[in-house]
This record gives sequence, structure tokens and C-alpha cells, in this order.
Amino acid sequence: MKDQVDTFNSRGVPATSLNSHLTPKQMRERIEEIKNDRYKVIYIAPEKLFSEDFADVFTSLKIDHIAVDEAHCISQWGHDFRPKYKKIGLALDKLPVRPVISAFTATANERVIKDICKLLQLQEPRIFKTTFDRPNLKIDVKLYEDKSAFVLKFLKARSKEIDLGLIYANTRLDAERLSKKLDKEGYSVGLYHAGLTKKERNKVQENFFANEYQVLVATNAFGMGLDKDNIRFIIHFNMPSSLESYYQEIGRGGRDGLPCDCILLFGLKDVLVNRALGKSRVYFKWRLKEKEEWLKEMVEFAHLRTCYKQFILKHFGENMEPCGNCGNCLSEIKEVDQTTQAQKILSAMYHTKGYYGQGTIANMLKGKLNQRIKDKQLNKLSVFGIMKDWTEGQINTLITDLILAGYLEKTSERLEERFIITTEGIKLIKGEIKFIGKVKELEINK
Repeated sequence: MKDQVDTFNSRGVPATSLNSHLTPKQMRERIEEIKNDRYKVIYIAPEKLFSEDFADVFTSLKIDHIAVDEAHCISQWGHDFRPKYKKIGLALDKLPVRPVISAFTATANERVIKDICKLLQLQEPRIFKTTFDRPNLKIDVKLYEDKSAFVLKFLKARSKEIDLGLIYANTRLDAERLSKKLDKEGYSVGLYHAGLTKKERNKVQENFFANEYQVLVATNAFGMGLDKDNIRFIIHFNMPSSLESYYQEIGRGGRDGLPCDCILLFGLKDVLVNRALGKSRVYFKWRLKEKEEWLKEMVEFAHLRTCYKQFILKHFGENMEPCGNCGNCLSEIKEVDQTTQAQKILSAMYHTKGYYGQGTIANMLKGKLNQRIKDKQLNKLSVFGIMKDWTEGQINTLITDLILAGYLEKTSERLEERFIITTEGIKLIKGEIKFIGKVKELEINK
């Protein structure tokens, strides 16, 4: 809000906002100024429409136009669904004269668009859709085990050209650890998450817009409505919970039309963290199944061997040719016979009856003798260490490839996941069919 209000005021349009950063006294003063027609544009969160101090004021104002930004939040199918967004239509019903209503979002598929029109009670709406493609965003995914090492290597390679970058982490702990590490390495780094005080968050925002940082490490509490044109790279330290969230967040880069590197660092732990966060933050239990579908789609995206941009745009109902500018389009993808390795993984699933998680199976095949392996005596199985020449990341990637290709299935039994070898998987174990994997040249050279 602050960003956009400042932009309006700099252009001579009196604007203000009502937000949680204001003290009670400031809130009362600002509401009085609104009553006295001091402003042409007012920014508020939907929750404010139903607050005691503003609800009556809202219905008494002469309003010409209401614009709903981040309108995907209205829809139950939108990735940032918020209940009060859904009730905006109820507040509009209380106005003596219905103004022009418009809704904006960068990430809405057909189902979300229908929800927006219905819940805002739009009458004969005109729907304007531009392409979802942002050609200057260069998307890549790195299957990395030591993510901090990658970030340091990435920044060191760009040290002479760093303008400004954003690094998103899923948890405050990851954000704090990474920011401390970058600070120790001598980078000018900011930290932003919801656990900071209002004063601290305001200071970080001011420094960010004043270009005081080379890097800002943040949780997804930062960025909605962000309009800054010189962000040159966006790194996701953890996998976002949905494709819409991911595209929203990388969409904050390269707004000046110049190139922006968008790199997702994927690790198996990301799936577990997202699942736990989903359960803790979900408003309704029925959304858990939906969030699980989003998560599966993100895992599939992370393991793509075809154009990343093409996959994203297809999700939004837009078809395009391979972009020629993403990590996969710029890499040599080779077909490699991975039958033997796939058989070893399926054999491990058979010997453990599928009752161990993907990470444990990878550790066992790698021959990593950790405490869990010892406790479950998995080191005594014949499959222990039979893929010692592979990294855990490579093994995890191949397990996921086998799931996506239909040789393995994940099911839930008594709230625990279990791997099931499918009919096709049995054929693969017996050697009746082969598994030809698509591998990036970089992975072949590991």
C-alpha cells in the first residue's frame, strides 16, 4: 500500500491508506480526513470494510470507482484465498449507489475468473486478458542439496553486476539463517518477515526502495503489490506452495523490461515443509486436498525436462511454443537408459514394503548410515548402498521421475504415506520394459 500511495502522491493525486501500521490516533485522524474529502484515492484491506470504525463511513462516502487488487484472493480456488475478500460483495450491497467495479490479478485461471465475477456480483463484466508471458524472466530450477552454497556461488559470480535481488524463504528460520550468512560474507542484506515489529518492517521497506540493499531475504509476507523496476534476480530458497504463488512472486522481477534471473532451489524437504505449513494455515479442511494437488503440480514443475515457461502458461490456459530462454530450453536434454538404477529403487521399495519416506530410501540406497537407518536396521538389507555412486539429490530426482511416469504411486494409510509399485513398475523390475530418463547435460556430468 505504501508503495502505491507514494506513487500517487508523487504524481499530484492525493492518496492515503488505512492499514495496521497506523496507531489508533493516526487511524482516527485519517478517517476524519477521508470524511472531509481530502483524498481522491484510498487504499484499504478488505477486512477494514467490516471494522466498527470505518463501516459506517464507507457507506456514507460518494464513491465513483472501487478497484479490487490481487482479486484472486476472492476465489476459494485462488492460492491466496482470504475469507474477507470473499465478502467484499456484501459490503458493496450496502452502498446507496453502486459504483464502477474493477478487479485485477496477475494469476487467474478460468475457475478463479468465474468466482471473481460471481462474488463481486459484476453485471455484464468486460474481461480483459493479456498474455501471461514475461519474456525477460529467465526461469530455472536447481535440484540442490546445499542451497546456501548455491546462493553464495551465484552472488559471487554476479558481484560486479549486482543491482538488487530478492530471495524468498518459506520460514522465518530459513530467512534469518540465510541473511546472517550473507551478511557475514560482506553483502548488504535486508531481512523481512511477519515476526518483525512494525517499525522494523517499515525500516526494511524504506531501505529496499532506497536501494540500500544488494539482497533482500524475505518470507512471502513481503511483496504483494510491490512495484519496483530494478529487481535483477529472484531466488526461491524453498519451493512455493503453488504455481500461482511462484508466478506471482517472480513477476515482481524485471519490471523495467530488462532480464531477471528466476531460480527455484528444490529439495525434498520443501515438500514436507509445505505440507506442514498448509495444514497449519488452511482455513477449511476441504482445502487440504486442493493444496496437495497444488503441491504435486509444483513437484512436477521442479522435475520438468521441457520448457518451464510453457508449463506455467499452460496452467493458465495459454499455449505457447518453447520459450528458448529458460534453464531447460538452454540445456542439452539427453535420453539416458536408467533402467538399472530404476530397478534398484523399485527393489528398495519392495524390500521395505514402501513404508519409508523418499529421503530415507535415498539415504539407504546411497549407503548413508544415519541414526534412522541404524534404528530400522535398513543397513542390513541387500539394497543398502547399491547406489553409492549417485548423490542423494540424483536418487530423489529419479524416485520422483518414477512417480510421475507411473511406476510408483504414493498412497496414504493411517495418515502415513506409503509407496506402491504399480503394474508397470513390476514389469520394469522384471526387465520386461526399459526406463529411459530425460537428463540435463549438467546432471550427466555429476
